[in-house]
Amino acid sequence: MRKSLNALIKTSFLFQKRKIVLATLAMLLLLPVLAFSGCATTAGPTTSASGLSSGNVALSTKMSSSIFLQPVAPQNKIVYVSVRNTSTATGLNFRNELISALIGEGYRITNNPQEANFMLMSNVLYIGKESQNYTMAGALAGGFGGAFIGSRYNSGTSMVAGGALGALAGGIIGSMFQNKNYMMIVDIQLEQRQAGTYTTNSTAASQGTASTITTYNAGVKNWAIYRDRIVSQASAMNLEFASAEPLLKQQMAHSIANLLP
Repeated sequence: MRKSLNALIKTSFLFQKRKIVLATLAMLLLLPVLAFSGCATTAGPTTSASGLSSGNVALSTKMSSSIFLQPVAPQNKIVYVSVRNTSTATGLNFRNELISALIGEGYRITNNPQEANFMLMSNVLYIGKESQNYTMAGALAGGFGGAFIGSRYNSGTSMVAGGALGALAGGIIGSMFQNKNYMMIVDIQLEQRQAGTYTTNSTAASQGTASTITTYNAGVKNWAIYRDRIVSQASAMNLEFASAEPLLKQQMAHSIANLLP
């Protein structure tokens, strides 16, 4: 009887000792995590030569389709620029980045449409965090003027696990390190002056529940019209929007400016 009691006490003591050891090891494992968990990823001072990253931030820009314009002489590289913002980011200023990128490509900016050989009209539809309802693939699938099509989205939560300690600390670490994606969606209409270009517009009006009336307006506009949707994305571990916003605007401006010949 006494032997059984002693064995029970010894077993209980060893169990408590193991719990203390595991807890101590878990804390040691979490110390470096806790030290860095409060640090948000910020953009590096320079962008890579390829333009695919800035510091620890991965960058990506895609278009719903390709646009090819006719080349012009350097003296004819005159563009009228209109920038609109219908997103919820009321304080967004994208015009400066876009004009700077166009000037870098050798274009002169004019406020007179009659003088311009190109007209660039853009509308910022969204800038913010990528989510299940707002994804890069969904925005591209909608195309110019289309809706954002939601798709399955994986936040990319990173978890560290290893045996018994991983089971104890993995969930905490996973909540501290998350790969965050931000994106900017812009619809553009790009026009190039081309003498004799024929343009047809149509407007459909509903008449009751079973019929519509379509009105056609045709004429020689002398402008070739191209439309597209462009989406830029910035992605990094624990990335903050304040760091992602300037990168998104720079990438977007670069892409739009390079559509002009």
